[in-house]
Amino acid sequence: MCGMAIRLRAGVVRRPSLPLTAADESRLATLQASKAAREALDRLSPGHGIAADDVSEAVVLHSLLEVGLAVVLAEAEEASYVALAVQQAQERDERRATARRRLPAWSDAD
Repeated sequence: MCGMAIRLRAGVVRRPSLPLTAADESRLATLQASKAAREALDRLSPGHGIAADDVSEAVVLHSLLEVGLAVVLAEAEEASYVALAVQQAQERDERRATARRRLPAWSDAD
């Protein structure tokens, strides 16, 4: 790649500060140094070319953000579906209970 680091393909609108602990720095350095780790990240966040040897730190961090966001959003979606299923089951149970309390149409009660 002529010595140039791979950069983000989308236009950057903001560059926020990101506080990193010593452990974060160590893990990030390990991720950038490990071809296997970069390939794993590339599989989880396709389209950035993370597996390349000359990937920038910003691209790695952005890919980690994308993967993390995807996991969080998937978890939130799953929780929403579970809550919806519980709500529908409760409504079904209430309708059944109401139906059991009604007198049948053929009864003589007036």
